Amino acid sequence: MDKIQTHAKLVVIGGGILGVSLLYHLAKEGWKDLVLIEKGELTSGSTWHAAGQCPHMIGSYNLAKVHLHSTNLYKQLEKETGQATGFHDCGSLRLAYKQEDIEWFHYIKGILDNVGAPAEIISAQEIKKIHPFIRLDGIVGAFYTPEDGHTDPTSTTNAMAKGARNGGAKIYRKNRVTDIKLLPSGEWKVFTENGDIVCEHVVNAAGSFCPEVGEMVGLKNIPSINMIHHYLVTDEHSEIKKLTKTRMNDRTSSSWKNLKVLKKKKLQLKDKIVKLSP
Repeated sequence: MDKIQTHAKLVVIGGGILGVSLLYHLAKEGWKDLVLIEKGELTSGSTWHAAGQCPHMIGSYNLAKVHLHSTNLYKQLEKETGQATGFHDCGSLRLAYKQEDIEWFHYIKGILDNVGAPAEIISAQEIKKIHPFIRLDGIVGAFYTPEDGHTDPTSTTNAMAKGARNGGAKIYRKNRVTDIKLLPSGEWKVFTENGDIVCEHVVNAAGSFCPEVGEMVGLKNIPSINMIHHYLVTDEHSEIKKLTKTRMNDRTSSSWKNLKVLKKKKLQLKDKIVKLSP
């Protein structure tokens, strides 16, 4: 195990997609002397089992820009780094059951049009052209985002890690942070199992362990908690498989492979996403 360097401009604690993404983007912005410390392997925390969904239907202007930047980044990272991300732009449909939903779609479309993310409000009849297996009972329309997709969180993180290293950043794995102290100089001293490092800035990107890292500098009640979630995995459906094979080059055929359908206020859930193929 390499002994950690003694000084850095910035230290990121945590090697999940958030910490590695910050390291990558700071390196792209020209920051030098960057370090990331991970107690295990990259993505070995909550990142590795994340769903990896990349939607664009966002009601916040700034978040819409972030989501668009993310999907554009995932598409070109392999070309930049040689590391595949596993990104697939399958497209999504969100179904409207009342006029109020359509009005909300128009609000969202205004945001997406402004940031440059493709989106359409389509009629119930047009839904069948995109996905022929949806029952249209009670549906008045849909919001179609053709560039929605899903990515492999581990591959995407490792692609950004490679990009960060290419920009001069250092990543130390299998090295636990044990304490953080503020020095009289205003710098921070980060204590680790493989040596100590003094830096100007410390970023807590420890995911599930953010509260523990926060307590090292006296921060209490950091709002970071684990959430229990369930997901359904199905076998291939022969009819869907047949359609994707016959229309593989068609732009909409990729939507049939993994189309996310969001039904609002069903089964007493605010949002329910049903994946139609694994």
